[in-house]
Amino acid sequence: MHLESWQASSRRRRRSPQWMAAFTLCSVLEVGAGGFDEGMQAYERQDYAQAMALLTPLAEAGQGDAEDILGACYEEGQGDFVRAAQWYQKAASAGNADAMTRLAELYEDGDGLPQDTQQALAWLEKAAALHDIDAQTDLGELWANVLGDNGKAAQWFSQAAEAGDAQAQYRLGLLLLGGDDVARDVARAWVYLSLAAHDIDDAAQSRDVLELEMSPVELQHARGLLADWQKSHQLNAAPASPSAPR
Repeated sequence: MHLESWQASSRRRRRSPQWMAAFTLCSVLEVGAGGFDEGMQAYERQDYAQAMALLTPLAEAGQGDAEDILGACYEEGQGDFVRAAQWYQKAASAGNADAMTRLAELYEDGDGLPQDTQQALAWLEKAAALHDIDAQTDLGELWANVLGDNGKAAQWFSQAAEAGDAQAQYRLGLLLLGGDDVARDVARAWVYLSLAAHDIDDAAQSRDVLELEMSPVELQHARGLLADWQKSHQLNAAPASPSAPR
């Protein structure tokens, strides 16, 4: 089977829905619904000037989530990677997992900081240890695209895929089609491509191409695996917490 080679693209500024819900809830609990909430809302509507005005006093007072989002405002709103890195560093050093992931992305790309793959790896591993789904997926990308170890990449993609990250599901599905250091498993590849298809068009196309090469028995088996996955994850899902959109 021939699939077009997947081209890596930056995952910067894309944060998983699971992170958004947890981040907003934790922020409300830690900081209250005042300036931080208003700053987050301004950030979400890309009113970076307003967001920075509201978040800067909180960040200067050492509030980790405010430091993180202020860094994102500098990065996304002004393209100022140096100041973004400074705020991410403060938040990351205080244990903010999202800031660790964002900081790692700057190290990986050499934006605002010297390019340093080992620093990127170290920060992503710290964030992944705190169950940051984006960090897990980024680790998969780093191992696959930079460090050249698809086996380790598949391990990280698998963790994020099981948590529901569509990008990780897509990448894992492709690796399961027979990447170096990864055993070919057509049925599981079909499952993860199917899961990712809701969010990623290329995943849907890859799944459809794969189906053309699967026997009816293989396809029936794969559909059974998908049903089992969906049932088990529905049962394991925690009740959704109310949160502001991110």
